[in-house]
Order: sequence, then C-alpha cells, then structure tokens
Amino acid sequence: MAQNNVDIKFLIGGPQGGGIESAGQIALKTFILKGYQVIGTREYQSNIMGAHSYFTIRVKPERPGAINFPVDAAVVLDAESVLTHFQDVKKGGFMVYDTTTLKTKIANIAPMPKPLKDRLTAFFQERGLEPTAESAVKIAEENGVKTIGLPMKNLIREVAHKTGAPLSRVSKTLNTIGLATTLYLLGVEASWIEKAIAVHFAAKKKVVDMNVEAAKLAINYVDEHIGGPCCFLPEGPNLGKEAMLVTGNEIVAIGKTVGGLTLQTYYPITPASDEALFLEGHRNYDLAPWAAEALELKKLGSVVLQTEDELSAIMAAIGAAVAGARSATSTSGPGFALMNEAISLAIMAEVPVVLTLWQRGGPSTGLPTREGQQDLFHALFSGHGDNPKIVVASGDHIEAFYDAIKALNWAEKYQTPVVHLVDKYLASTITNVYREDIDPLKAQIERGKLVENPGPDYLRYKITEDGISPRAPMGKVPLVWTGLEHTEDGMPTEDPVVREQMMAKRRRKFETIAREIPDDEKAVLHGDPDAKITLVSWGSTKPIILEALKILEREGIKANFLQLRIFYPFPTEKVRKILENADLVIDIEQNDLGQAAFLIRGFTGFTIEHFVKKITGRALWDTEVALAVKKIVETGEREVVVNGGA
Repeated sequence: MAQNNVDIKFLIGGPQGGGIESAGQIALKTFILKGYQVIGTREYQSNIMGAHSYFTIRVKPERPGAINFPVDAAVVLDAESVLTHFQDVKKGGFMVYDTTTLKTKIANIAPMPKPLKDRLTAFFQERGLEPTAESAVKIAEENGVKTIGLPMKNLIREVAHKTGAPLSRVSKTLNTIGLATTLYLLGVEASWIEKAIAVHFAAKKKVVDMNVEAAKLAINYVDEHIGGPCCFLPEGPNLGKEAMLVTGNEIVAIGKTVGGLTLQTYYPITPASDEALFLEGHRNYDLAPWAAEALELKKLGSVVLQTEDELSAIMAAIGAAVAGARSATSTSGPGFALMNEAISLAIMAEVPVVLTLWQRGGPSTGLPTREGQQDLFHALFSGHGDNPKIVVASGDHIEAFYDAIKALNWAEKYQTPVVHLVDKYLASTITNVYREDIDPLKAQIERGKLVENPGPDYLRYKITEDGISPRAPMGKVPLVWTGLEHTEDGMPTEDPVVREQMMAKRRRKFETIAREIPDDEKAVLHGDPDAKITLVSWGSTKPIILEALKILEREGIKANFLQLRIFYPFPTEKVRKILENADLVIDIEQNDLGQAAFLIRGFTGFTIEHFVKKITGRALWDTEVALAVKKIVETGEREVVVNGGA
C-alpha cells in the first residue's frame, strides 16, 4: 500500500466498562508511533456499565478531518456489538468477534434498546433467520465481509497461564486480544502494538506485561489459524515526531491554563465535567525548560472549584473576577440554563467571565452523552434585558486551544461575559497535535484596563468614549458592584438621564468590540472564493465539511465553505457579501431549526433556502455531507436529513 494512499477506518465495539476507551487509545497511539495522524471518537450511552459503546478511528498520513462508515475493519467484543455493527463493515473488510457470542439471542441482550431489538428481529425474520449474533455474522459474510472468530475464553486462559495472573484480572485483556488481532490484520507489526501498550499503561509494569502477552498470543493465533497480513504498512511521514494525543475537553483546559486562568468553577455534568477534571488533575504544570525560560515561570496552575450547583458555579466565578482573578466556568445546556440570571448580572456589572458551553443533544436532559448543536440561540440570547455578549464557536481542537485563550483575553479587555461554544463531538474526539499546532509563546495575555493602583478619583463605571471603564480589583478601593442600574461610581440609581448614559456606554463598548475584533476572526471562507456553491456552518462541523469539499471536488462539484466563528458581534457585511456571491447556499447544522441560518437572516437579511441536517445525536460524516449536497445540487431539494451511525 502506497504511503500517500493510506486511509484506514475501523471501530472497536463492546460493553461500557469493557475497556473500549483503552483499546481505542492504544490503537491511536500505535499509529502515531508509526508516523501517522489520527482521529478517534467514542459513542457511549448515558449509563455507567454494560450498554453498548464503540470507538471509531481513522488513520491517514495527514490529519483526518472526519470519521465515516463503512469501516475497513471492526472488532466487536460482545453479541450486542456484533448485532449493532454487522452492516457497518465494507465489502472486502473484516470483522473480528468472540465465538462464544454466536448463540446469543437478541431478546436476551438486556441493555440493547427495544427499538433496535424490534428492527433487528424484523430484519432477520424477513430473511428466515434466527435473531441471533450468528445470523448477523452470516449476513456479514454474504455481504463480502471476512469474519474472524476468536476463541476468547481459551486465549484468556492461556494469558493467565503464561503470566500467572488471576483469571479475573486477565479477563480484562479481552479488548487487547481483539484489538491486536485487528491491528495486525490491518498491517501493523507486533512491535508497534507492544510499544503503544507500554506507552498507554506507562508505569504499570504488570499491566503492560499482561497486555503485551495477550497481544502476542492473539497475533500468534492469527498466524497459525487465519494467516497474517499480506504486507505491512509503510512507516508514516511523521515518524519520530513528538505528538500529544488530546481530547477536546483536554485541549480547552490546556488553552485556559496557557491563557492565565486562575479559577475554574463547575458543577458535574456531561460532557463538560472532563474539562474541569483535567484541570483539577493538573493544577500545577511543570513547564519544560524552554517554556519556563520564555515565561519566567517554573509552573503554571489554577484553582478548580466544584460547587453545589450551576448557579453557585457562575456566581463563584463572577465573585473571583470582581476580586481580580482570571476566571471561567464550564457546563452543558441544562446547567447553562440555570446560569441565565447571573449572566445578566455580569453584563450589567461589567464583569469579565468566560462560560465554556459544551453542547449536547437537547432539549431538557435530552441525549446527555450525544452530539448536538442546539444551544446557539441559548448562548446568544442568554440573560434578560438588553444582554449583548461575545459568543465564539470553535471548529476543531487547535481553534479550541486558541479560542480558550482569546476568550479569557476578550472577557477582561472588554469586561463582559464570553461564551465559548464547543460540543460533545469535540469533547470526546481524540486527535494528535504537534508543538507547532499549539504554541504557548503565541499566547499573549491581555488584561485590558486593569488598574492595580487606582487613585482617589477612580470611577469603576466611568463613562468613556470606547465604552470601557478602568477596572480595579475589589479590595484596592471601596467598590460597589450591583445588578441594579448605577452611576459612574457604582451606586444604584433610577435616574432617567444616567440610565440612558449607561445604556449608551455599554452599547459603545460593543461597537468597540465589533470594530477591534477583525472580521477575519469572525468568519472564515475556506476554498475557492469564486465557487458558486457555498456551504455554511459553524462549530465542530468544520473539519468534516472540509473533507466533504474534497469528495465533492472529485465528483466535479466545486464549492466553498463559510465557517461562522463569532456570532456576536456578527460579521454582517462580510457574510452578506460572500452569500450574495453564490448561486446556491446550503446550511449544514446539527440542529433541527437551522439556528445559524435563522441568525444570518436576522443579521444580514439573506435567506438560506437549502438545508442539510443531522439530529440523531451521532457524529456527522464527511461522506453523508457530500451525498446530501450532491442531492441538493442535482434535484433542488430544500432539506436533506442524514442519519448515519449506530
């Protein structure tokens, strides 16, 4: 296989709590060590143990922009996974399964959702087959998939015999046995798999040894009973290059730390909690010598505070900011709803605070562990009264890193809440980044009109031409801050003249923000500016749509992509000009209302007529975007709803 043609897609499925995350991360590390770039994302249900979970991976010489199905290979570690994914492997691909699962009946799989049970039962009955995992394997074989049954119980017993470890402990290597089989058949030598296991489990030597032995036995079994790969993958172009494997949660936390965060508050909620937990686990970062010298610091760190609820979380962050801390909070849609009154308080009191909003499928509790872009309206219109704030949406891991820093800067420079929109897909998607991708030395910390030594004439809400007042931390001078309308010194007032002056002051501040943040940061046009088909979207759909553009170009369809980055202040003229230059504009979002299209119409007067939507809570695929766009181009269809993914 030629190096520049390597494009591998595979999935690992099994019960939640069955090591699916570990197997996925070992797979990613294997390919990174071998010199490739990767993306991996995990789909999981909102329970703790037992229900189906799967990890999808894509490998290329350059960073992959999206996962998609069908995959080249699947390792399915239980009957539910066999039955969920037997149609997700492409013709010519292979599926690795545990032979002991074959006789399992659909009716006996307790965690499987009833609608899926009903669909599968009807599927097999229509074909005169028993509704079992064995029937699923049979259908896969008929579809041209090579099926590889492993005697997992025997292999696990052999691992226990060779290592002397208890069988109960060795049973946890089932994921490694399945993964090693799959990686080996995909053309990865045993040595790379063993290196990745050692990296993943690090200092846990007994765990490393046990899993390495499991991998060896799996590969030996393949050689003896199945036949190994015809050839091995060449080394990738990034061999030996230092890489960091990070989730979206982690990269935002790292960005905040580099950006000088001193306090992060939170109340536990999926998928936001992992960001705070990562910060909590790395409260003090030892800096590399070169970074310590550049920053004149030996450590960076922050305080992480878990509060009793979301209202307490944002109020604690606001209180810390008033005292001079560089503060943020993180939450998801339901938690953000509880913060609305406090957001208005921060706008009125001109308090710099960052709110990281990790979107998920709503409304209400909705889909707690699934993808959605349904909180755009919520972010923009949160709070009551006239409540402008900065709202920025990140498109990928690298943008999220720098946006986390920018959000902290903008909050303090403009003394306003900043909502940083991210989502569950970004949160749980893992990719590799290199040092040049996230350079801490590019992070300039801006604190705006912070006054450390205010004089006797200091006015916290001084009326200024740019709408931004000097800001001294509480404790430096006597200070009144309130959610009531106030005079320049902060004293509450209902005087109509002062009210009008203060409203005008706050409006001028947002005119300053609109002027000072360049339009190139607010919206980005990717691709040929003269293309007459323009795709419009925002957030984590960015790399997926960029991959779709390549597919469309191969199909003879030339399009560009307008990525909306900042929704307030909105880049009205730039967006209007780009859209009016197109003959066909298609909005692509993971919500049902087309929220970005609605805002575009409100801000620019331009009405988008065509939509691609995905509302299943599963990740958007580049292939389904390309097919949907092609359908609209060819038929003029107004709306195409895509629904790939289990």
